[in-house]
Parts: sequence; C-alpha cells; structure tokens
Amino acid sequence: MMNKKLIYLLLFIPFSVFAQNTKTISGTVIDEARNETLPGVSIYASTKMIGNKTNIDGVIQASMIGTTTDFDGNFSFKAPKETKYIIISYIGFETEKINVENRSTKMIITLKEKEELLGEVVVMGYQKIEKRKITSSFAKIKTDDVKRAGTANIDQMLSGEISGVLVQPTSGAPGAPAKIQIRGTSTLNGSSDPLWVLDGIPLQGNDIPKDFRDKDNIDNLKSFPIAGINPEDIEEITILKDASATSIYGARAANGVIVITTKKGKEGTMRVNFNASTFLTLRPDFDKLNLMNASEKVDFELGLASRSDLTYQSERGGVSRILQAYGEYDNFQNNGFSSINPLAQNAINNLRNQNANWGNELYQAAINQQYGLTLSGGSEKSRYYFSLGYFDEEGTTKGTGLNRYNLTFKNDYDLNDKLNIGVSVFASRNKSTSYITGADAYTNPANYSRRVNPYFTPFNADGSYNYDPDLIERSELNLSYNPLEERQNTNQELTSYSIKPIIDLTYEFDNTLKLYTQLGMQFDFDQTEKFGDKNSYYTRKYRFGSRYQDEDGNDAFFMPDGGINQNWNSDAFQYNWKTTLNYNTSINNIHELDVMLGTEFREDKRTEIHTKGFGFNSNTLRTIPITDERALGNELFNPYKKTINENAYASFFGTASYTYDRKYTIFGSLRYDGSNLFGVNPEFRYLPLWSVAGSWNVARESFFDVDAINEFKIRGSYGVQGNIDKSTSPFVVGDYKDEIILPGNSEQGINVISAPNKDLRWEKTISSNVGFDLGLFNNRLYVSADYYYRKSSDLIGLQAIPLESGFNFINTNWATLSNKGIELAINSRNIVKEDFKWSTSFNISHNKNTVERIQTKENDFKPSLLGYGVNAVFAIKTAGLDSNGLPLFWKDGKKVTAVDFYNLSEGVDGSQLTREEHRDLYTYVGNGDPEFSGGFINKFQYKDFSLSIATNFNINQTIKRTPSYHPTQISPTHNYNKEVLKAGTGNYPGFIGSATPGFETDLVYSWYHTYDTGNTYRDLDIWVDKISYIRVNSIKFGYSVPSKYLEDINVSRLSFNLEGRNLFVFGTDYDGYFDPETFGSPYSQPIPKIISFGFNLSF
Repeated sequence: MMNKKLIYLLLFIPFSVFAQNTKTISGTVIDEARNETLPGVSIYASTKMIGNKTNIDGVIQASMIGTTTDFDGNFSFKAPKETKYIIISYIGFETEKINVENRSTKMIITLKEKEELLGEVVVMGYQKIEKRKITSSFAKIKTDDVKRAGTANIDQMLSGEISGVLVQPTSGAPGAPAKIQIRGTSTLNGSSDPLWVLDGIPLQGNDIPKDFRDKDNIDNLKSFPIAGINPEDIEEITILKDASATSIYGARAANGVIVITTKKGKEGTMRVNFNASTFLTLRPDFDKLNLMNASEKVDFELGLASRSDLTYQSERGGVSRILQAYGEYDNFQNNGFSSINPLAQNAINNLRNQNANWGNELYQAAINQQYGLTLSGGSEKSRYYFSLGYFDEEGTTKGTGLNRYNLTFKNDYDLNDKLNIGVSVFASRNKSTSYITGADAYTNPANYSRRVNPYFTPFNADGSYNYDPDLIERSELNLSYNPLEERQNTNQELTSYSIKPIIDLTYEFDNTLKLYTQLGMQFDFDQTEKFGDKNSYYTRKYRFGSRYQDEDGNDAFFMPDGGINQNWNSDAFQYNWKTTLNYNTSINNIHELDVMLGTEFREDKRTEIHTKGFGFNSNTLRTIPITDERALGNELFNPYKKTINENAYASFFGTASYTYDRKYTIFGSLRYDGSNLFGVNPEFRYLPLWSVAGSWNVARESFFDVDAINEFKIRGSYGVQGNIDKSTSPFVVGDYKDEIILPGNSEQGINVISAPNKDLRWEKTISSNVGFDLGLFNNRLYVSADYYYRKSSDLIGLQAIPLESGFNFINTNWATLSNKGIELAINSRNIVKEDFKWSTSFNISHNKNTVERIQTKENDFKPSLLGYGVNAVFAIKTAGLDSNGLPLFWKDGKKVTAVDFYNLSEGVDGSQLTREEHRDLYTYVGNGDPEFSGGFINKFQYKDFSLSIATNFNINQTIKRTPSYHPTQISPTHNYNKEVLKAGTGNYPGFIGSATPGFETDLVYSWYHTYDTGNTYRDLDIWVDKISYIRVNSIKFGYSVPSKYLEDINVSRLSFNLEGRNLFVFGTDYDGYFDPETFGSPYSQPIPKIISFGFNLSF
C-alpha cells in the first residue's frame, strides 16, 4: 500500500504547481479545412499582449505560461485570472489571437491553413512530402478516427474506411487477421497481401491464406506482420496505391503499401494518458444457421427410413437405431409409423423433446478487457514516448482466446544543432489458445455445431459424457467422441514473442541537405504446441493410422500407447538498413527541387523445427521413440522436421521532384532490386522498378476564378511495381524421404517436387493512374477520384514443357493478368457550429481483374481462368428436375437429362467425356470479389457529446458455398440446414438411392456416388449465391467531461465512450451462416457482436 501511495504522489507532483488566483483555459483546436483535430499546437498566455512576433512569420516568442494540444487536439492549462488573450500557433496555419477574458466554457478553435508556409506532410516512400506536391494516389487516416474497442489489430479497423481497400475477416477467432487487397490482386500464386511498413521498416510475417474458407487454413492461422503492434501506439496510417507511391519500396510493393506512423513524444512536461475498456462479446445467434430442430429432424429421419432404396448409412441415426432395436424396421417401411410397437413409437417421439442447445454448449458470451498507459514529453533536446498495453479476449467459441502484452519505448535526441538520433523498441507477447482439429472435419467446433444431431445431448442423465454415435464412426478402436470431453483432453497454444528495435540517425548539413540512415531489426519467436492425451479422440484416431496385421493376423499398432505432443518452434530474424541523402531547395518561392538517393540492404532468415512425440506420459513428461520401420516414409509419424528459409536483398534507389510556382509538379523514381532468390541467369539478377508522375494545381491558375472551388488538382502516374512469388525456385526442389527397400532395410531418397528453372525472375506490374482532388466551399466538401489500370506480367504459372525433361509442367514466368478500377471518396462537413458539428465520409470502389495468359493442365476438370477474374466462380447450370427428381441441365440451348449431360452409358464406369468436354460443362456465373465495396461514416458532436456511425458494404459478390446435402449420400447421421427440405423441388435434386428402380436413375446414382471425381455436384448453380450487404460495424457514443469539473484534480481530459460493434447487418439472404463475411465457410468462427464501455484519462 505504501508503494502505491508513493507512486501516486510521484505522478501528481509535476501537476500541482499553480497558485489560487488562476483560471482554467481549455479547448480543442481543429483544422478548419478538414475538420480534423490538430495535435502539438502551441498555445501561449500572458496578462499582456501575448508573445512578440519574431522575424519568422507566424512564430511567436515563447511566454512564461502555455501548453500544447494533446493527441486529440485538446488543451487545458491554468493561467492568471487577468489573462485576456491566448495565441494559437502552428506551423502551416494562420496564427490566431483569441480573447478569453470573459469565457469560461471549453472553446472550439479552428485554424486556417497558411498557404505560403509548409503544408500537411505525408509519408510517401522513404520521404516526407508536402501534400501539395504529391502526385500519387494515397489515403491517410488517423488511428483515433478508426479505433475500435475489442479489436486486437489495426487491419480489422480499416474495413470500409478507404476506397480501393477491400478488408475481409478470415474468422471471428480472437486476433484473427483480416485479408486485405489494395486494388485487386497482382499475382496468381504468390502472396496478395500488402506490404506493411512500421516507422520506415518493412515488416515480415506469415502470408494470409488466399482461401480462408479452407478448414486447415482457418484452424492453423499463425502470426502475421502486425500481430504484435498495439493500435494505441499508432498515430496515423497511410495507404499507398499507385506505382509512383509504391515502386520505391521495391519488389514487394505491387500489392500496395500500408505505412504505419507511430506516436512520439513532444517537447513539454510529461503527459500521462490511461485508457481502459471492458467489452462484452455476445454469444452468436445460433438460429441463423437455420438448422432443423429435434422434432423436424425426427420427421426427416422417418422420411428417409420409409424408403427402402436409401441405404446409405441407413443403420445410423436415432430413429433407425430404435426401429432396429425393436425389430420394426421392415414393418415401418411396409405399413407406416402407426403400425409399429407403441414402445418404439414412444421412444421415437421422446427424441422430439431432446433438443440439445449446442449453441450454448460450444459458444459463449464473454467479458473481456484492454488497458493502455502512455507517458510522453521531453525537453528542447530530447523527447520520449513510453507505453504499456494489455489486451485479453475470450472468444465466442469456448476454449479460444487471445492474451497480449505490449511495451513500446521511443526516444530521440538532438545531439547538436545538426545531428539527431532516435531509438525505438516495440516489444510484444501474444498467446492464443484454440482447439485441435485435423482428425476429422467435424472436430472443428463451427462445423460440428452445424452437423450434430439436435437430439444428441452432450451429457448422460448421471452427468457423464455422452458419445456421439453417428457423426464420428465408431470401431473396434473405440473412436467414441464428445466435443466437450475432447476439449478437456486436448490443447493448442500459440505463443509469439516479438522485438523490433529501430535506430535512426539524421545529420543536417544545412537547410537543404540531409543525410539519414536507419537500421531496423525484427526478432520473432513463435511456439505452437498441440497436445492430445491418450484418451483423446485426436490421439486414438492418430493411432488408428499405425494399425497393421501381426503374424497371427491380429491388429497391432506401431504407435506406442500414450498421448501426442507436437511442437512447432519458429525463429525469424530480419534486418533492414537503409541510407538516404536528401536535397531540398527553393528558388524565389517559384522553383522547388527535391532529390533523394539511397541504398537499402535487407536479410531475413526463418528457421522452423517441427517435432512430434508419441507415447507421451503427462506424469514423466517423456515420449517413446517409434522404431518400427513401418513408420519410415510416413509423414504422419515423422518425429523431426526442420525448415530453413534465408533470403538477402540489395537495393539502390533515387527520386526527384520539381515544382514550379506551386502549380506544376513532376516526379520520378528509380529502384534496382537484387536478391538471392533469383540470379541463376545474370540477365534476371536485378529488377529495375521506376515511375513517373505529375500534378497540376488548376485552382492556382489566374484564369481559374471560381469562388466555390478552393482546391482542384489533377494527378497522373505511370510506372512498374514488383512482386516476389516464393512458391517456386530456380533450383530443383524436393524433400528427403526414407523408403523401405527390403524388410529391415531402408534407403533415403529425394522426392522431386518441381523442376529447375534458371530463368526464374521477378513478377512485374505496370501501373497507370489518373485522378483529381477537388475542394469546394472552403473544403467543406472534398472529393477525390481515381481511375487505374494495372497489368501484371511474368507471373509464376504452369507451362507445359517437353516430356523428355522428365516433367509435364514447370512453374515459370509467363502468366499475365490485369486490373482496372475506379475509386471515389467524398468528405463533407455538413454543419459546423460552435455547439454542433456533423461530418460525413463516403467511399466506393470497383475493381475488375482479368487473367490474360494462363495454361490449364490437360487433366484438369475445372475450366481455365483465361479471360476471367482470378477469383472467378464457375458452376454447372441446372434446368429443373425430371419426373423422378433427377436434375436436368442446359446443353446447346435445350434441357437434357444428367445421362446425356455427363455422357453416361450402361456398362461404362463413369463419364465418357474427355477432360476438355468436362471443362465445357461449366458456365461463368460471377466473381468471388465484390463488384463494389466501400464505407459510409457519419460523425456528430454536440457540445461535449459525440456520436459516430461507421458502416461498410459489399455489393454483388458471388459465393460458392458448401452444399446443404448430397443426393446419394443423404444420411440420418447428422443434422442439416432446412434447405434440405427443398429436395425434389425447383432445381434441388431429390434423394437418389442405390436401389432406386430405373435405368437412368441407376446411372445417375453411380455417377454422383462413385465416379464424380471432379465433384460436379458441389459445383451446381443451386449452391452459388450472390450477396450484397451493408454492415453497421460501429456505433460509438462519447462524452468528454467539461474542464471546469477537472481543474481542481489536475486532470486535463476525461472522456467516456460506449460502443457497439457489428450489431446490425442488412442485405441479401445469407441463410445458414452466422455472417455474410464468412458466408460459404462452415469452419470459420463467428464474427462477434461486441458492446464495450471505456474511458480515457489524461494528466
């Protein structure tokens, strides 16, 4: 207790310095043109005419009393009661003198931009450029404008905020990354993720899977570049889109660049800020899955059991087991339900009342928390920023969660008038918990909740676990399964540690020439542990894979008895060292020249060790080695695997910009990248990347005299961007494998995966962009629009090669695709009054990509993407049903039967179609990316109250979902979406049994049940949906306590907020899924609805 009191005393001593005859002056400073708060604004006060003007226009000589605005543009300080004026001064804006003699309320002060001084600065490439000189397409947002409580990472906060940036969640799991695309995708096989840059350092991390509807991708999401960055430490985010903005970042920037600028200390007394939030994640609405309840499922099973031709797993299911137990199966099929034993009737009817609430068993509501503490300040020579962050979230799926600690320290020193050094350290520890899957698809909780029979209860009457007799097949190995017991017997944890130290050194020779060097490092250590004890279904199913027949013909197992402990230990390190020489000059305020030359060297190395221990004993913590030769060559039982990836890069670059009379700007950049990934052929060792761009500030022309228009700039750019596809190599790629030659003898060989390619090289994207920025009515209305065209060439794709090479195909640079699109962003300040303000932001974008060159394997079942988008959706068009409930199809403009469509014949196994004819069965039905996407945001402020409503929308997105049922594999083993009740109507095929009479029916059954290796049933158009929706992703209420209530406790700011996230979604039907953004994926955890309450306290 004594220590706590001492800490409180030390914190409050610096703030208790004013005498009694004082008054508090407080307010908020806002950029009038953009309606954005301004941090770091200087405010001076005195009893005299405050401050004296110096020889530098707009700069006031410091007086004894004053302060600066905080990160949110707020200020509060005590001054003598007789103070009449305050002076507000900020570089780039007109200096204001405000009379405060008779004002006691909090003021809203607006500053006008001063055109002849330096304007807004934007981080572009490796430079900070005045916004008026920018020729590129970019967007900049402040983190405070998009900050969302209960959101672990900044990527999820960008949804709907920026035109041309598509943000899609991969899962609702705590801390799960979002999939971000900037202006479409520029690669076929490589990563389409943007490059993340933290204070000048490109970040490394795992790529976000392209197909996050795949179970393994969802269940095994690992750490990613920004997983350990605390959003509270981020000042602003700049998204770079076109070639003139991104090409300077080299061969990793074709997918766009997201530049993170973190907060830093400012000169002045220490500022303390503490924020805290409690957020409630609501239990998902299980009714959205539209599953049959127990009574409906019993009726459904009775319907299946009444048909003698439906024999697929007919012995399973609650109804079937009762009929078999009472010997009434044949009687029921022949005479109906009323004829069977009354005891059997009662038992079946009792199932109707056994509605297990699996929504409550597998999902939960949870109360979570996050906290942040920052200390910042500094002197004329040194400035510091220190923060601590804590985030803890339990997922809506029971047994999942994320726990994170953050520590950030930044300090910069002016060693003398010319030399400055900065040191930053970003440290974090993330720990996520989840479930083990992999034994079966049903062990994924999201999928299990859809499939488990509604009358199956997790516990017996005595409280013991009840084992699912249907969904997971039992055998002599006792593969009994209960998801709740399995959660107790298994565990999966991913713990990630990350440290990112950055050292900056700046030397200013004079006002025009500056040398800058930066060394950044990234140390990441990830440890994933999967554990299943000996009684878990996971371990028992794993052991089943080691079964063999011994000499006596009995079952034996080479996997020892006990649990399984798997570990993935990954060490990743990178350093990035860049040096730039910057020259900036202005002649007579007419000619402005900015030149930069630089070098960059980078190396990254990742080592991953995967170990498996079998026969694990939880008491001794020991495992038992597998020595049986049967395990050789079986990847499932490989006890040790090590993977090393090491890449090095060297780059040389330069930029130049010339501006004439503040009207015309031309810009150019050139960069050469080299890497050990390529270079077998010296011709492709280096990749030249370049761009040219220009802008014309029309509003400054003498002939352009339109009072309503105060800003009008036209921009254009053209250049080459680069990308690296690491899915292949210029060398032979293979893996070692032990093969049994003779009993007791094995030999190590190499399994060749891909052929060598000495001409392997970088992927390139040629990008062009035209756009304009238009400010109306003193920038009360601000419009930005862009049109772009991007053509990506030398993409890695399959190409047929001569058979004498030993390979059929090779991955080589020859594929081509293009993207074109439009973007529109509108910002308006609808009402600007002293007591009331209302602003609106709207953005919308459209992107269309087309694969222009690609080759399809001759044995592929699916059609080529040539002429279509990368995420094109193809389906087989149905044309209703025949009298037997079999599907009809369109062929040559006519309706034909499945027999004719698939070319089925009696006595022939499967279809007689060639692979080319098989591909021709498909029709393009839409794009997996939305046709339009964007956001709509409204902000209101009335006195000390605020309200913001943020929405995002996707329009016309084509999704292929998992079929609700299969006509030849309809089974009582699991539950179904009620869509199954449509079977035999419309275009939904009826159930087809193995003994269904009829020549044509038998052929169709054999096709769908046995020979449909291309899974054409999954590709029927009935399983394709077009969805459009608008999501209200945030409704946030805020209240700032007036400063007059805070002055006596030396608090500069206290605010409260109440926020609801993801509470409402309006749009087309997404029946059978929790959320439209995970529509089509039965494995994704539900995206949570969140209600949060928090406060922010500043001293």
